[in-house]
Amino acid sequence: MILTQCPSCRTLFKVDSKALEACGGAVRCGQCAAVFQADVYRLEGDVIADPGRSPTRTWPLAIAALLLAGALGVQGLYAARAALARRALTRPVIEALCRAVPCDLAHPAALDRFHLRAARVTQGTGGVLRIRAQLRNAAGFRQSLPFLEVTLRSARGRVIARAHFPARVFLRHLRPTLAPGETAAVRLDLHVPARATSWQLALLAVPKR
Repeated sequence: MILTQCPSCRTLFKVDSKALEACGGAVRCGQCAAVFQADVYRLEGDVIADPGRSPTRTWPLAIAALLLAGALGVQGLYAARAALARRALTRPVIEALCRAVPCDLAHPAALDRFHLRAARVTQGTGGVLRIRAQLRNAAGFRQSLPFLEVTLRSARGRVIARAHFPARVFLRHLRPTLAPGETAAVRLDLHVPARATSWQLALLAVPKR
């Protein structure tokens, strides 16, 4: 048996030497049907373990597999971008991905890391309730601004009214997000009924329905 290689498709296969002598050295490739002289394209030694397949055809498949794995990895990051963006370790990676492949990336909102500081609520003339405070982002990452919930109660503790306000209403100077350690001035004036004797402030990621 000799080992030969088709010059057209580069397929390797073994040929019986006696049969080769009988046909004058000419063989037909079983892969591409090309006819060639087997002894001219004879290979010496044990080139590959399986001579029925050519090693030259494996690298395109390997490259295609790597590209497919990379594409699937990017798709996985894109699908999980919201969850990964909440982590300080993976946030820069997701931000870089959204710069390369334009995508919407909402900033996380950890309400327990938002603090209302120096809150002052006073009731002036004409039933105007004045709310002044400092909203601080105590998280280690940039956050989307929350909603402000104001609850009014009567002297008996009954809820008279409850309203939710987006940042564009209660911030003195509007900004889309707050950086770590950054503060923003809260200023809100409301006309409230005379029977409202107490009030409560709360922060919400999204307003309750």
